[in-house]
Amino acid sequence: NVDTPEWLDWLHIGLQFQIEHHLYPRLPRHNLRKARVLVRAVCAKHGIPYHEPGFFQANLETLSALRTAALAARKAARDPKHGFYASGLWDAINAIG
Repeated sequence: NVDTPEWLDWLHIGLQFQIEHHLYPRLPRHNLRKARVLVRAVCAKHGIPYHEPGFFQANLETLSALRTAALAARKAARDPKHGFYASGLWDAINAIG
């Protein structure tokens, strides 16, 4: 989630409420802010972290995650058997190794 003022909801079209959207995908976006209050209360009650940085911090975190992923992708090597990049996920799905 991204903590934004209510008056900017029309600009972000509900994309700032990812947690609530994924919990309740059919909930109309004008109700996501109301659902946020309820979800935060449940998270607090059960000691579940609810991460909601501000707009600029969220963008910095996103860029940092993209950079980390790009640097990891640079280290990937092509498999000489088929020419595709090696993937631990692909190997796990196909029970290789």
